[in-house]
Amino acid sequence: MDRRRLLSTGLWAVAALSQLGFASAQTADGFGEGYAIGDGARVYFVRLGEGPLLVFLHGHPDSWALYEAQLREFSRDHLVVAPNLRGYPPSDAPDSVEAYAMPRLLGDLHGLLDHFGRERCILVANDWGGYVGWVFASAYPERVERLIILNAPHPVIFLREVRTNHAQISASQYERAFHTAAPPYPRWYNYYRADPIKVPSSIVEATAMEMPNLSGQFFAGVGRPPATTSLRLSVPTLVIWGLSDPTMLPGLLDGLEDYVRDLTVVRIDYAGHYPMRSHPGLVNQAIWEFVRRSN
Repeated sequence: MDRRRLLSTGLWAVAALSQLGFASAQTADGFGEGYAIGDGARVYFVRLGEGPLLVFLHGHPDSWALYEAQLREFSRDHLVVAPNLRGYPPSDAPDSVEAYAMPRLLGDLHGLLDHFGRERCILVANDWGGYVGWVFASAYPERVERLIILNAPHPVIFLREVRTNHAQISASQYERAFHTAAPPYPRWYNYYRADPIKVPSSIVEATAMEMPNLSGQFFAGVGRPPATTSLRLSVPTLVIWGLSDPTMLPGLLDGLEDYVRDLTVVRIDYAGHYPMRSHPGLVNQAIWEFVRRSN
């Protein structure tokens, strides 16, 4: 039995135990595990270590296991926590599209921090997790000590690129299939269906599309009032970018300094969408240097 199948078996056992009132258990790989209460959904997580809190958010279609190398590395002197986003069992997977809108995802992250009794964390995020990370860190800087992004575009810059850049429009065409898929389809498609940014088929089509009010839709009905809805970041931010990513092109880095006050960018030439997997040594070194920085 491989590691993933063994872990899956363990997860179902934990789910059964939780119904009997047990708060946490342990995976076959030695991680502690449990559930936090998010915005109307239970969010499963794994944890390891003790100390300052690092939270790792995955994207689609992934799980907490995306970061296993980083979880083991940074658990040496941190409490590392990696949830499965809603829609990814054993986290809850609501049916409605609205359940995957940004306000609900922000609420899940608040719930995770509250579960551990922590006001702040260092937030590490990739892909759609990074999309949430950008918004959360901009709106709730008091809850994010530092932000670390791996191949995930800032929403404003992504909107610019899929309205004006032929290459990025072409690279993002895969998203359109998530909107047209007939049910039943994977629950994580609903992240794209709830997203106010829609990828056009071409620049010609983009010119006819209404420009969405990102701030208005990202914070409509949030449980906690944001400090700002500007989508500009005051927290120190490290962006690690695999330059060989076929879907997130390097143009998404252009102009990022206009939205991030304290920005560090590390480019990895031969890495793709998952630099934490292909170049774990380089990624871990960049994160260590960033988290140990004095300011």
